[in-house]
Amino acid sequence: MAHSKRGSKPKYTVPAVEKSFAILEMFAARNQGYTLSEVGRLLKLPISTASSLLYTLQSCGYLYRNDKGRFFLTMKMLTEGNKALGQMKLREIAEPELKKLTLETGLASILSIRDGDQAVCIEKIEGTSPIRLASHVGKRMYLHQTSYGKAILAHTSEQQVEAIVESRGLPPATENTITSLPQLTKELTRIRAQGWALDDQETGLGIRGIAAPIFDHNGNVVAGVAVGGSVFELDKNLKAVATAVKACALRISEHLGYQETALSRSFHQA
Repeated sequence: MAHSKRGSKPKYTVPAVEKSFAILEMFAARNQGYTLSEVGRLLKLPISTASSLLYTLQSCGYLYRNDKGRFFLTMKMLTEGNKALGQMKLREIAEPELKKLTLETGLASILSIRDGDQAVCIEKIEGTSPIRLASHVGKRMYLHQTSYGKAILAHTSEQQVEAIVESRGLPPATENTITSLPQLTKELTRIRAQGWALDDQETGLGIRGIAAPIFDHNGNVVAGVAVGGSVFELDKNLKAVATAVKACALRISEHLGYQETALSRSFHQA
């Protein structure tokens, strides 16, 4: 991005975006409710511009309009901000544990969260293996295709799983990818029973992944931790790697305030 002289505004900006943030900041400073004309007057915007921006922000869920025509800030900004803070805290806590996992297994380790109907990688530690996984920070994948996505889905409500499948379907990445809801339901039951999930060449031929879920202080699944490598690398020590991944996920969960019950203890020892 090109910039103009030092101290001046960046050369390439989007005025509508700047004005949208100005509106949000004004509401955040004093969320007393504003009418369309008040927003236009206070921010020196044409009524047509203020109208377009306000109704766009309302459509996106950041503002709501009451029956008297006053706009108010919703809690969405706080929700989205808390998500970002939660991710930063999760990454900060998880990073040293991921490094330990990679050191122990020699494999790349990945931390992913669910964002709607997809899994998003938010941290990755490269291993010593010459095999390099396609995952990178920010990469999005279908939940049902990946080990970490399935680990998260296994502890997501049946209604949410069905809604995700209805919304996105179950598109295959390879011939091994699960493509039916009954098959996925059976797989998620198995994952809950054994405590870890397997990507058996479902995202890429010749590649396997093993993942376990991470829980917060309320016992809710918040992420998945995984390692990945070639089929050959994971053929001979699959169970040992699964044990290491589960132990890593449990340590991260405990750092987040998760406390094991007798039932969850048997899950992690399965």
